[in-house]
Amino acid sequence: MADWHPQNRPPQVRVRAPFALKGREQFHGLGSMYCRGAAAVILTYDVNHAQSLLELEDRFLGLTDTARADCLFAIVGNKVDLSEDGPGESRQEGGGGLGPAGGGCAAPRLPRQVQPEDAVALYKKIIKYKMLDEKDVPAAEQMCFETSAKTGHNVDLLFETLFDMVVPVILRQRAQGPPQTVDITSCRPPAQTKPGCCA
Repeated sequence: MADWHPQNRPPQVRVRAPFALKGREQFHGLGSMYCRGAAAVILTYDVNHAQSLLELEDRFLGLTDTARADCLFAIVGNKVDLSEDGPGESRQEGGGGLGPAGGGCAAPRLPRQVQPEDAVALYKKIIKYKMLDEKDVPAAEQMCFETSAKTGHNVDLLFETLFDMVVPVILRQRAQGPPQTVDITSCRPPAQTKPGCCA
């Protein structure tokens, strides 16, 4: 078996999941802390409430300033399970949800207020705001998702897509420069001193 060394381990992808900041003015200043140095940022809105997309743009576009220059941005429309044209709860694996298979009441369906094109437009605004060339970033259609946190619809696809894009960036950065961690195996312990007051 090869000797373990910090450089031989697979890249670590740290996921920071900040609490919901919407509607809580006292926490808005914390948002930039969560984006600082981020390799990927997931911006989420409710497909059934147009105001959520507008607030996302108004409140959180500036937070992207603290992310890395090569940061990936995913625009995610959530709650498609509640949308009239979204996937039903019966799509949930195992059938243990509150839909017909789970024996509970189905949630009322809401009219969709945000279209996928609206998310693509926001993604393109972020690219312009960050002054990035569209040739150098993933296509908007590749970075805009519609999910249901309740049923799990497209959640795995979202994270798998981001991880597939982020890991090569981390590996490239690791190959280009010194590690951003301290190698404690190369440190020598301090010389032993004699016990006493003024040794």
